[in-house]
Amino acid sequence: MIGSTISHYKILEKLGEGGMGIVYKAQDMKLDRTVALKFLSDHLNANEAEQARFLQEAKAAATLNHPNVCVIYAVEDIEKKRFIAMEFVEGSDLKAKIKSGRLSIEQGCEYGVAIADGLRAAHERGIVHRDIKADNIMITPNGQVKIMDFGLAKLKGSTLTKTGTTVGTIAYMSPEQFQRDEINAQTDLWSLGVLLYEMFSGQLPFRGEHEAAIMYEVLNVDPQPVQRIREDVPEHIQDLLSELLQKDRKNRVASAKEVADRLKKTPSETAANHLEKSVAVLYFENMSSEKESDYFCAGITEDIITDLSKIKQLKVISRTDVLPFRNKEVNTRQVGDALGVNYVLEGSVRKAGSKIRITAQLINVRNGFHVWADRFDRLVEDIFDLQNEVSQKIAEALKVSFTDSEKQPHALKPTEDLRAYDFYMRGREYLNTRGKKMNEQAIQMFEHALSLDANFALAYAALAEACANMYLWYDGDPQWLGKTITMNQKALSLQPDLQEAQFGIAMVYLYQKRFTEAKKTLERIIQNKPDSYDAVRWMGIISDITGQYEAAVQFYEEAAKIKPYSEEPWMHLDMTFRRMGNEQASNDAARKIIEIGARKFQVNPDDVLTLSRMAIPYARFGDKEKALAAIQRVMEIATNDGLALYNCACTYTGLDMKTETLSALRRSLQIGGNVVRDWVKTDPYFDSLRGDPDFETLLAEFA
Repeated sequence: MIGSTISHYKILEKLGEGGMGIVYKAQDMKLDRTVALKFLSDHLNANEAEQARFLQEAKAAATLNHPNVCVIYAVEDIEKKRFIAMEFVEGSDLKAKIKSGRLSIEQGCEYGVAIADGLRAAHERGIVHRDIKADNIMITPNGQVKIMDFGLAKLKGSTLTKTGTTVGTIAYMSPEQFQRDEINAQTDLWSLGVLLYEMFSGQLPFRGEHEAAIMYEVLNVDPQPVQRIREDVPEHIQDLLSELLQKDRKNRVASAKEVADRLKKTPSETAANHLEKSVAVLYFENMSSEKESDYFCAGITEDIITDLSKIKQLKVISRTDVLPFRNKEVNTRQVGDALGVNYVLEGSVRKAGSKIRITAQLINVRNGFHVWADRFDRLVEDIFDLQNEVSQKIAEALKVSFTDSEKQPHALKPTEDLRAYDFYMRGREYLNTRGKKMNEQAIQMFEHALSLDANFALAYAALAEACANMYLWYDGDPQWLGKTITMNQKALSLQPDLQEAQFGIAMVYLYQKRFTEAKKTLERIIQNKPDSYDAVRWMGIISDITGQYEAAVQFYEEAAKIKPYSEEPWMHLDMTFRRMGNEQASNDAARKIIEIGARKFQVNPDDVLTLSRMAIPYARFGDKEKALAAIQRVMEIATNDGLALYNCACTYTGLDMKTETLSALRRSLQIGGNVVRDWVKTDPYFDSLRGDPDFETLLAEFA
C-alpha cells in the first residue's frame, strides 16, 4: 500500500492498526493536504455487517464538527476497498504524556475540559464513543486535544452492534459494558472518570494481572481515593471522580457539560461553596399508626423550613423545591447535588394521643456523616415550642444563629388555638396535593381554622392563595379574585410584614393587568428580602409581558442565581431569548434545562413537572425518543396537571405532531383555566400553528 495511489490519495506511511481497520498517512493531491485514511481490515471487508459498522463510524463521526473531535472529510469505496478520509492529527497520544510524567492539576483539568466538551457535542447528537481511553486522545504540538477513533461509536437508534459482544479496552470499561447491558452517554462518562483518575494519579483506578481480575474490580471494588495517591488533588476533583465512577450509572454525573463545568472551577471557588451554609429539609416521615397524620408531619416540616429561612446566614431550600422528594426513598448525596446544598435534614414524627416524638438528623452530603441527631418527646400542646427548639438546635449544629431581629418573629406563635392550627395544617396538605377537589377541601379547612381564630393571619393568606387558585386554574369566576383581595388585606391588617400576603396582593394586581402596582409591590418584597425567588421571577414575567425583554433576562438570571438547582428560570430565559430572536442564547438555556433536570430526575423519576420541561428541549435538539418517553411518563402519572400537560403540548409542537399537540393542549386548557389561556396566546412554541384552522378553533372554544 505504501507509495501507491488510491483515487486522489497517495499513501505515505502506515500509522497504526486496530480491530476494525488499518490507518495510513496520505497526501490528498486534490486539496494538497495531509490526511489519515482508515481502511476496513481485509478479513472484515467481505462481511456486510462489518462494512455496515464501518460506515456507521463514518456516519456518526461525520456529523460532529468540534475542535476537540477528529474531523471526517469523506467516505470512499474504490477498487472494493472502503476507507474514511479524516483529519491527520500530529502530536502524541495522552497515554505517552502520562507515562512521561504525572500531569499538573492545571494541565489535567485543561485536558479533561476539552475531552468533556468533545463528548458533549457527540452526546447531544445521540453518539456514544464507547472506547474513551488515553490511547484515543491525541495532543497536538500546540496543546490542542483531539478525541480519535469513533470506530466503536454507537449511533442512537442503530442496531449494528453485535449482541453479546463487549467492545472497549478492559481497564476503561464500565460495569454495564461487562454486564452487556445497553450503553449510553453515562458509559462514556465512566471511561472519562477512569481517564481523569489516570491523569491525576498516574495510575489506573482498576488494575489486575488478567482481564478477569480487572473485571472483578470494576464490578465490585471502589477505587482508592485519588487524594491518597496525590495529596494536592483538590476536594472538588476528588468528589467529581467519585461520582463519575459510581457502579450504578443513575448515580453518575448527569452530563459531559457538567464534568467540564466542574473541572473549570478553581479551588477557591469550590472552597467558597463548601463554606456556604445551606440545607434542604426533607419532609419528615410519618411513623404514627394513623396514615392520616401525614398532614401533621408535613406541617411540622414546613414550619421548620419557615423558621430556618429567617436566618440570613443560612441558605434554606424552599418547601416547593423539596416537595417532589416527599415520600421517596432518596440518596442524600444525590439530593444534595440536585439542590446544591451542603446539608440535608431528615426526620420522623410519631404522634400518639396527646404525645409527640420528633427524631431528626443532620447529614453532611459530601461525606454522608451525621453532623447532629436528637430526639424530642413532648406533648402536642407544646408543638410551637418544640418546632422552635428543633430549629434552634439545627442552627447551633450548623454554627449559625438567629439575630435579635430574627428571633422576634421566630418566637411568635401563629395562633393560640391548636384546633385552628390543626385545620390550617390539613388545609396546607390539600393545597400541596393540587387539583380542584383538593383546592376546595383546602378552602374548607382554612375557613374552619378562621372560625376558631379570627386573628390567624397565616390562615387568611393561605385561604387567599386557595381562592386565587380557583380563579386561575379552575372555574375562573371573578368572585374568587374578590375574595383573594379581601383575605390578603385581612392578613396584612393583622401582620403587615407577612410576605405571603404581600405577594398575594402583587399577584392580584398582575391578574388585573395592573402591572405598575404589581411591580411596586414586588419591589417592596425584594427590598426586604433580596433573595425572594418568587418576587424576582415574577418581576421577570411582568417585564416579559410588557415587552421589556432585556429587563426580563436580568430578572431571570438573578432568579437562576437564587435557585441554581432549578430549571424554571432557564425555561423562562429560553422563551424570552426566542422572542428576542437570539437562537444561540435560547439553545444554551434549553441545554441548561436538560442539565439541571437530569440531576433532579436521577433523585426522583416521578418529578413530572421537571420531566415535562426537559421534553421540550429534547424535541428541539432532535432526540425524539427521549422527548416521547418523557411525555409518556408524564401522561401516565400526571393526567390532571395542567402545567405538565401544557409542556407536553409544546413538545409535540416541536416534533411536528399536530394531532397530539391539540389533544394535549385541549386537556391543559380544560384543567389550566385562565393561566393556560393567557400563555398560549403569546407562547412562541405555538407560532407555527397560528393561523391553522384547527388551532384557532380550539383557542376560540376556550376564549
